[in-house]
Amino acid sequence: MKKMTNIIVLLLALFITAPVLADTEHYTFISGRDVYEALSQESMVVQGYVLGVADALKHNAESANCFVIPMRPDADAVIYSTYLEYWQNRQIPESGTEAITNMMLNNFPCSTNVESN
Repeated sequence: MKKMTNIIVLLLALFITAPVLADTEHYTFISGRDVYEALSQESMVVQGYVLGVADALKHNAESANCFVIPMRPDADAVIYSTYLEYWQNRQIPESGTEAITNMMLNNFPCSTNVESN
């Protein structure tokens, strides 16, 4: 009887969480617009987020999705200012990760800068 109760509880949990899990595809920690606004105000938290996303996603094996971190001592400041300039007159994606990735791909593609990070 206890085993049957555990199975029923498990099935109910899966049934209840399935719609939530289906919606995680559209989840974003912070929107592209929020990244823009926070970088405009020099938010150290969002600056760290931007660098973390850029560092995690750089050097993709697919050349069309590959970007690098600029090889210069002020690379962080360059990335922040480039994000602000790039999205200044464009429609910013809802996803902050997508907005950062698009900006990096268009401004720091692997084909124009060889780096071994």
